[in-house]
Amino acid sequence: MTAAAQSLRVSDAMEELSWRVYIAAILLSFFVVIEPAPTDMVFMIGVAIFCFSRPVKVRFLGGAIWLGVFLYLAFSVLSLIFVEYVMVRAVRAVIIEFYMIGLFVLTAYYMKVRGDAGFATVLTALTIGGTLASLIAIVGLLDLIPNSDILFRGEGVRYRVKATFKDPNVFGPYLVPCILFTFWVIVESARFRLLAVGVMGLLLISLLSTYSRGAWIHTFISLSVFGLALMIYRPTARSTFASFIWVAVLICATILLFLDQITARIADSFLGERLSLQSYDTSRFNYVADAAKNIWEHPFGIGPYQATFVYGYLPHNTFVAFAMHNGILASLGLFLIYAGSMARCFLKIVGQRPGWTKYALIFGVLLGLSVLMQVVGAIHWRHLYLVCGLAFGTYTTDRLLVNGMPLWPWRKAPRRRWLAAE
Repeated sequence: MTAAAQSLRVSDAMEELSWRVYIAAILLSFFVVIEPAPTDMVFMIGVAIFCFSRPVKVRFLGGAIWLGVFLYLAFSVLSLIFVEYVMVRAVRAVIIEFYMIGLFVLTAYYMKVRGDAGFATVLTALTIGGTLASLIAIVGLLDLIPNSDILFRGEGVRYRVKATFKDPNVFGPYLVPCILFTFWVIVESARFRLLAVGVMGLLLISLLSTYSRGAWIHTFISLSVFGLALMIYRPTARSTFASFIWVAVLICATILLFLDQITARIADSFLGERLSLQSYDTSRFNYVADAAKNIWEHPFGIGPYQATFVYGYLPHNTFVAFAMHNGILASLGLFLIYAGSMARCFLKIVGQRPGWTKYALIFGVLLGLSVLMQVVGAIHWRHLYLVCGLAFGTYTTDRLLVNGMPLWPWRKAPRRRWLAAE
């Protein structure tokens, strides 16, 4: 074996190892209640290993996306100049933002060179993590362990489950890609349907237990878009339509049977309170409007984590909050990344390009998440950048299953060297 061939073989082995470590990080992404989270440490190990490999020479992000990455990072660093309070927290926030962009770029690269198999592996790993978090949520709901109150949001009552996350409003949206993936398995695979139905039940119970209105709307939008795509795709149209019909019949029958009891319980329950306009909703929207005015006075931002100190409030809108903290151009960078991801998926779907059903799943998640981002601050949500990265993969098949079954995380995925640019 020549020195060049041996070097290439070592490089391939290092990238394969980095891929497996990356998947381990995705598996651990459900446990983020402590900082630094285990998933972050494992991911950084994967990045270090990846640096010793020889990446495939492939164009996986377009010029507009790279411009977005540059604006996002450069003006986030520049915003540190304007920090007045707690510089340590501001620097930490910028470091996290570099980490998020690293997660986005590495995910996009892996999806480009590993294609359909990489897509199935990542979503399988993410769903395993979501299932584990849901099991922990069920443990909390049933009070099966001592001090299970730690699995709920600290409001003095055991209402909103957060499981292994810091907040129910993060836990709920994290489950949405898992729900769509599980739904696809139910529709496409008779072999794994029973298992997937059980997993779906756990995910939905956990989602409802978060009492996150934004997550519920996010799920409805994402599942509707993806379900429509599966009905348009002929091989899954019949089973998808049948699944929706049975679910609709079951829900309607349950509501009609227990209509009086449901109405009475909702009227004086926490669920009824969550379904109504909250006392803080008006002030939340007023803060966003006021923040939009203040942004023009400080176009380069006031520094991460500064809004509560400078203005006494934090606007609950991802793009507005990021523009207020890191500057208009940094927020423009985020917009370019996010809009570019959605646009790529949309064009693949409209053109019925190979793998368009996979792009439909990604587009569904991003569309629902874009609505949710108008009322929450999602700038440090790991799965946001993960899903954006999935949009830049090269997928060639419209089916989810690889050789009749999902590609589990430790099964080797094919790797295409010297992949031609699209």
